[in-house]
Amino acid sequence: MLNLDFILILGIALPVFLFLMGLYKTMFEKHVDAREKVKQLIAKQPQRSVYTQSSVLMANSNLPQASILRKKNQNKHNFLTTLDQDLERGNLLIRGYEYVFICLGLGGLLFILSMLLFGQSFLVALLIGAGGGFSPMGFLKVKIWLRMKKAGEQFADVLDALGNCFKTGFGFNRGIQTIAENFEDPWGTEFNKMAVETNLGATQDQVLNNLARRIPSTDVDLFVTAVSIQKETGGNMAEILSTLSKTVRERYKLYRKVSAISAQGKLSAGIVICVPFFLMLIMYAFLPKAMMDFITNPVGIVLMIIAGFWMICGICVLFKIVQVEV
Repeated sequence: MLNLDFILILGIALPVFLFLMGLYKTMFEKHVDAREKVKQLIAKQPQRSVYTQSSVLMANSNLPQASILRKKNQNKHNFLTTLDQDLERGNLLIRGYEYVFICLGLGGLLFILSMLLFGQSFLVALLIGAGGGFSPMGFLKVKIWLRMKKAGEQFADVLDALGNCFKTGFGFNRGIQTIAENFEDPWGTEFNKMAVETNLGATQDQVLNNLARRIPSTDVDLFVTAVSIQKETGGNMAEILSTLSKTVRERYKLYRKVSAISAQGKLSAGIVICVPFFLMLIMYAFLPKAMMDFITNPVGIVLMIIAGFWMICGICVLFKIVQVEV
């Protein structure tokens, strides 16, 4: 039978090792990965244009080309690939497996500290550790949502500025450099990535479709499609961007109007979701022994599982009701 001290030491050492491994790979291996990435991009042979591939798909569909490419490849993504994409969309300079290391390490540390320092039961410590392990994922989703929201609010201004660049005689490359220099994150960052990719030899279509992958938005898909078609057929690019900017502004006005109309329903749904958790905290504060007996009893655990299942169903129904697509 294993010694209890050995199990405790192993339980503490493993999450600490995972946490430090994640920090090490994040802080000290970035410059090596960056050099290798640049070497691969420089040594890369010219590939077939992304627009050539997507135009075949567009022949039988009315969707923008970037949206079609995303749907075509969405089933090929595994967990780490999807996590890498989310980290890129959140502008976090970290790899997916490094983020997993940090999540596991943080959850393990909170679990051990809850059991050893605060004397919590195994179930409570497990819940605290699970909450700590999933909290970085929640932080990432919130950061992506805030960044995409800000990108949607500023996109019309970006189109106007890019259209003014074309009016003054700038080319596409100079235009994206101007946007990168004069806008803050997210568009300053994203257009700076486009400028770097262009300098490393990527084609205009590849750069545009990479932008649409990082910023999943219908407005960005329209922009990518408009620029790609203008490149093939010709036309006044400044006028195209001006028209697209007006369309984006009208869409955003409609979006804000719908959000204002559905705000009361969203608030009601949020209150209904939070009430059970607040009641549990209040009961734990005033009746800790009774609450601990309930959550550690098999009957109480079964009741919480049933209640949690129906609560998840109610949450899905509420969000389906208040979610209005624009």
